[in-house]
Amino acid sequence: MTAARDILPFRTKVFFGVGAIGEIFYLGMFNTFIGIYYNQAIGLSNSLIGIAIMLALLVDAVSDPVMGVVSDRWRSRLGRRHPFLFVAPVPLAIALYLIFNPPAAWTAAGAEGAVQTLLFAWLVFFTVISRLAITLYIVPHLALGGELTRDHNERSRLFSINAIFGYAMGALFAFSAWGYFLAGTTINAEGMEIPRHLDPDAYMPLVLTACGFLLGAIWLSAIGTLNQVSRLSQPDPDQPRFSLPIFYRSILGALKNRNYAFLIGGVFFFMIATGLYETFTVFVNTYFWELVPEDIRWFGLFAAPGAVAGALASPVLMRRFDRRPVLVGALLLMVVASQLPVDLRLLGLMPSNDSLILLPLLIGNFCVLTFSISLAAVAILSMLGDVIDQNEVATGERQEGLFYSARALVGKAAVSLGHLVAGVMLDIVVVLPFDAVPGELDADIVFRLGVVAGPIMGFVALVSVLFYARYDLTRKKHDAFIAELDARKTRADAAEPVPGGDPAIA
Repeated sequence: MTAARDILPFRTKVFFGVGAIGEIFYLGMFNTFIGIYYNQAIGLSNSLIGIAIMLALLVDAVSDPVMGVVSDRWRSRLGRRHPFLFVAPVPLAIALYLIFNPPAAWTAAGAEGAVQTLLFAWLVFFTVISRLAITLYIVPHLALGGELTRDHNERSRLFSINAIFGYAMGALFAFSAWGYFLAGTTINAEGMEIPRHLDPDAYMPLVLTACGFLLGAIWLSAIGTLNQVSRLSQPDPDQPRFSLPIFYRSILGALKNRNYAFLIGGVFFFMIATGLYETFTVFVNTYFWELVPEDIRWFGLFAAPGAVAGALASPVLMRRFDRRPVLVGALLLMVVASQLPVDLRLLGLMPSNDSLILLPLLIGNFCVLTFSISLAAVAILSMLGDVIDQNEVATGERQEGLFYSARALVGKAAVSLGHLVAGVMLDIVVVLPFDAVPGELDADIVFRLGVVAGPIMGFVALVSVLFYARYDLTRKKHDAFIAELDARKTRADAAEPVPGGDPAIA
């Protein structure tokens, strides 16, 4: 199989990037609100929430490479990827809606005993369905991005636009969620005033809006890139049918690539830290910094320029310094920014929660964090595309779906572990009570929350840098792979036998 190397039309890049909106609206709802909704709004144990997410993500992690291999081998008039882009958003939207709408009788009865078990089972089942649906979409979508172009810089620009759409719409979603849908306060059952995001009834309009956006964005991306199908790679009609032995051999074969193995190692530790961060952030904002929704809404809005700047800067920096230095630098900056304010507060060096300068300081730091995340995300996706080219030289196969999905397998298994550890820490180390009221927690609880959300999380993220630093697929090496692939294509077009890969190159 061969992949297109032509410079892509700008409209194709835009339609591809629009697809990131669907993923970001789902992840925005799930990663931001699942913990605070189920724990503080309806009373499910943080440990059970962590176990539910872990179980769902483990199922999802196994489904990712299966979806990758199936996508690589799929034959249809719509190509290998697009059939899944059209199907996936429907079950995804339905499952997301049901996650945030458990039966009212269970939430009204109080989350104790059997109700805890019922809520746990509900969360597990519909989270599994939602994660399978997002896999059905995101694996073919990322594989499509790796397949659209082999050009080193063009691939960077494509994933840069994808990142820009994701971060820009993520910022708009966060601002709207906190500033409109969840703004204000309400009165709880004990008659105390609490932020509205602790009220389960506040989530219905927000969930419906998120479902509508993800449906529209994914379908628009699929329709807008459909005209590229004729240019893309097609599976070998003579390859054997999909089977479990073929699946396991494909996974092991991918991991034999040294650069891919280091990327996978980095993903594992980085995603553990991500799971910790995703779980802790809303609790830290609510109880550590004592921010209200009207404060939290500004994080996404002001961070959007930083994220867009990171996505735009990443291709430029990679053209000048290559991929690895950009990624390692971005990760180091991210490790510092993700924990710096919490660490400074633990040392007594941050303003008090009622200070007027606290919120601007937190927002400024978050802008730096999103800049570094965006910078790193474009670099990692571009590096994966380069490794796929290297693998094609060695094996003669284009396996975008496998390589992107196997990375997702490890990443989701690791992030599920992070969510589980975070949930257990909130229950056992922090000992966060149900129906906690901001400003009313014991100082020891707040301090323990800062310790687990600051130094501990940061150390795990730092380990990932050691793996990413071992990646050595430079631009010069990648250019040699592309030259080899072009030579093979020329020989194939001339009806000459295509020799095996040159071991010196592969």
